Amino acid sequence: MATEVGEVSSYKRLYLQFADSEGNKKNFILNNPKNLEDGDYVDLAAQDAAIEAVMDTIIAKNIFHNKGNDLVEKVNARIVEYSSTDVMDVG
Repeated sequence: MATEVGEVSSYKRLYLQFADSEGNKKNFILNNPKNLEDGDYVDLAAQDAAIEAVMDTIIAKNIFHNKGNDLVEKVNARIVEYSSTDVMDVG
C-alpha cells in the first residue's frame, strides 16, 4: 500500500530484554504488539502482566540462546512508537 507525500504513518515495537547465564543482554523485538493505548488492555497492570507472562514463558521454555548461553533473567520491556512522514515521491 503506497503512501502519499506528507502522509504520516506510525507503528509500535515491543522490546524485550533478557540477561543470559553469563550476564550478557539479549533483545527481542516484536512489531505491532497489543498495547494499552490501542485499547487492547483494560489498564496498565493488565498490559504489564501479559508482557511479563510472555517473558516468563520464553525463559521457562528455554528455546532461545544468546551466544550459546541460556536466557535466565528478565531485564526490561518497553513499547516504542515510531512515526514517519513521506517527504518525496519518486515515480
